[in-house]
Amino acid sequence: MDPQIPVYRPQPQAHHQPWLSRQRRATGAPIAVLVVLGIGAAILAVLIGVSDPTGLLVAAPCSALAMAVVLACYLWLDRWEPEPNRLLLLAFLWGAVVAVVVSLVLELATNEVLGNGAVRVLAAPIIEEAAKGAFLLVMLTGSRRREFDGVIDGLVYAGITAAGFAFIEDIGYIAQSFGQGTDTGVATIVMRLVLAPFAHPLFTSMTGIGVGLYVSRPQDPRRWMYPIAGYIGAVALHALWNGSLTFGFAGYVVVYVVVMIPAFIAAVLVARHHRQRERDIVNRQLPAMVYYRWITPMEAGWLGSIAARRAWQRSVAQRSGKTSVQALKAFQTAATELAFLRDKVERGSAPPNAYALHAELLESLGYNRALAQAPFSQNPPSVPPVAPARPDLLRSGPAAR
Repeated sequence: MDPQIPVYRPQPQAHHQPWLSRQRRATGAPIAVLVVLGIGAAILAVLIGVSDPTGLLVAAPCSALAMAVVLACYLWLDRWEPEPNRLLLLAFLWGAVVAVVVSLVLELATNEVLGNGAVRVLAAPIIEEAAKGAFLLVMLTGSRRREFDGVIDGLVYAGITAAGFAFIEDIGYIAQSFGQGTDTGVATIVMRLVLAPFAHPLFTSMTGIGVGLYVSRPQDPRRWMYPIAGYIGAVALHALWNGSLTFGFAGYVVVYVVVMIPAFIAAVLVARHHRQRERDIVNRQLPAMVYYRWITPMEAGWLGSIAARRAWQRSVAQRSGKTSVQALKAFQTAATELAFLRDKVERGSAPPNAYALHAELLESLGYNRALAQAPFSQNPPSVPPVAPARPDLLRSGPAAR
């Protein structure tokens, strides 16, 4: 028997992620309610907001295609610790239904008082960014808090929520513009879906960064300021963007070049920095995980990069099939979650139930290793193994086991 592989012989029936099972129960009911609301909102939009069915037929697939590109970018960003699909769906539906309905009602109410121009430039950014950003506060409650680790998660949930909002809003604007002529409709498509498909996700990402910093810096006494600063940044960008057309197409171009493109580049650089930080946390924890014999040196080598993980999945798929790949993905997710949890323990910011989470993740590693059917050590040695190393600083709690 290989002395590096812990002895664990469960019955291989399904990949094991106990915390995810609880989370599914916690989010299933809200998703069902939102789907029903979404259908009702869509019917209402068709009956009231769109006078030209042709515009709707053009707007829906065009908006869907543009938002598919946006979603693909955020999912690519979320590769080290992929968020559960059900929570991502909940985020999209929140943006497409809850945020849209709340914004529509409040903007119609304020329009009677402030007028259309003031609502577009001032009230709409405040209302819409609050409605979208509220989902990030929902993520900090209940079992969902378990899945919110830092800035990357804030960016992903904020971006996907905003993509849902933009999906519905773009359909409405484009469909209405076709009622003013085909040229106007095409111009609206270019301005909203070609030049600025990331506009709403960029705005709300400011809030996402703020909430992510709040979560990742529990020892900072000023951390409450980060979500507020992020929300103010989101509102400011949104207001500047909405107000740009007040000065005609030239104003739009100036704001696009001078503000939006630099802001987008800055957001990409922030995302890149924190994504590399996630990679560094995992790689810093792998030697200790090998030391405690939770994973083997070769397994640690295959966990050290996204490219190696995907090559590992392809190798297992060719050898053992789809079921084993699912188990391997669950193994990789559990290893990443364990690395993040141990990092929190070492920094003194572990959740109150760290012991239970730690035990579940170790159980998941052993369970899913068995479900992969063939030993992971049979993979081609294209990556170097990771040598075990005892942690320099041991904290009390699960990290010391």
